[in-house]
Amino acid sequence: MTLQVTLRNVVLVGLFVLVAVLLLGAAGVVGWEYSNSDEFCATACHNVHPEEPYSHKLSQHAQVSCVECHIGRLSTFAAMVEKSSHVTHAWAVFAGYERPLTAPSLPDASRSCEGCHTAATHQYNPIRVRSRFARDEGNTETKLTLIVRSVGRNFGGEPPRDVNWHASGAVRFIAEDPQQLDVKWVEATRRDGTTVVYEDVAAPLSADAVAAAEKNVMDCIDCHNRAGHSFDNPELLLDAAMDRRLVDPRLPFIKARLVELLDREVESEEDARQAVRESWLDYQQEFAGLAESQPNVWEAAGEAAQAREDFLVDLLVRSQFVEGEGVSWDSFPDHSGHKDAPGCFRCHSGRLQDSSGTPVPVNCTNCHSVPLVTQRDQIPDGYLTLADRRKPRNHGRPDFMARHSELASERCGSCHGEVIEHGTDNQTFCANSGCHDEQWQYLGWEALRSAD
Repeated sequence: MTLQVTLRNVVLVGLFVLVAVLLLGAAGVVGWEYSNSDEFCATACHNVHPEEPYSHKLSQHAQVSCVECHIGRLSTFAAMVEKSSHVTHAWAVFAGYERPLTAPSLPDASRSCEGCHTAATHQYNPIRVRSRFARDEGNTETKLTLIVRSVGRNFGGEPPRDVNWHASGAVRFIAEDPQQLDVKWVEATRRDGTTVVYEDVAAPLSADAVAAAEKNVMDCIDCHNRAGHSFDNPELLLDAAMDRRLVDPRLPFIKARLVELLDREVESEEDARQAVRESWLDYQQEFAGLAESQPNVWEAAGEAAQAREDFLVDLLVRSQFVEGEGVSWDSFPDHSGHKDAPGCFRCHSGRLQDSSGTPVPVNCTNCHSVPLVTQRDQIPDGYLTLADRRKPRNHGRPDFMARHSELASERCGSCHGEVIEHGTDNQTFCANSGCHDEQWQYLGWEALRSAD
């Protein structure tokens, strides 16, 4: 009898332990899966910076989960090990994260991006076309077209300079700030195996500082840092909406009035909606005669009122991120361009030069074609013949970008046409508003002029 009771107790205890193990295991699986969810990342940990989850939903990687980029596409065990290393960031949940947020523990592209994207060289040079609208009465539309030289020049007889070389492990750099905007030192290994070091001519690092500093090996994320969290210039988003006719460019001065609206500070989504409605009421009063002079345009504007209002409210909110004070869209630099943030000019500005005074290459057409700016799709005479032509030797001079107008002579006319003069009317190859209508604030003009 005693033996039977003992066996029964053992069985009961065993069953209890088994059930407990199963329940704990199930809870562990559920907990692990939840800790990998966007909800956990966006609310349990990082709700102190709401702009990041918001922008992720608007990005081209909205369907890619947080952990696929921030932990990497790893096996479960490897992911556990990797995630455990992030415990060092846990204090920030209580103490608060810096804003704008940086991700110092982000894995390299081989463990994240390359889970979907191949590291193989690009196969073609894409063509990018973007419509821009002026702030005049007719919202004059121009199209900016660029050949982006991801592969390099195909037809000019020049050796290819594919952009993937940057992420091949051939480039190391030192940046002194968390967002890597201030690059002070670059070491590049050429295709022939030789290396060259470039240093900031205005504020070079000491030999001891270079030796002590962390050298970042450049990979995809060092340029495509906003692939999962886009913070776009709101005026460019407005231009895109006008191109799609979400905002009707037939409405007089609509671009100028909406740019004024985007400059208004709002404190909430409700505040943004009120601002949009007030702006539209003011517009209706200012252009009351439009209902009679262009009834079709006015009627179409009324039918699209709700869609236009929703878009503009979203545009105000996403440009100012009203849930968190102290940041806006331009607090988050995008390294893949060079207009709204230093981007490519972090290295290719002319300020980084080697011991002989030669800068990191600064030449627009190494990366893309000369901008083609058109109205009504009319291409200026002579543009296509120069789009991928081999450049003369003097165009490769280190100071060419800064001095090309000084170097212009009658000889240039054999390629560029007889009229060689600076301008922005887009009537000749040189009078190009895509080049000359911008300030290019991050380009080191003086450093380029002093380059050997």
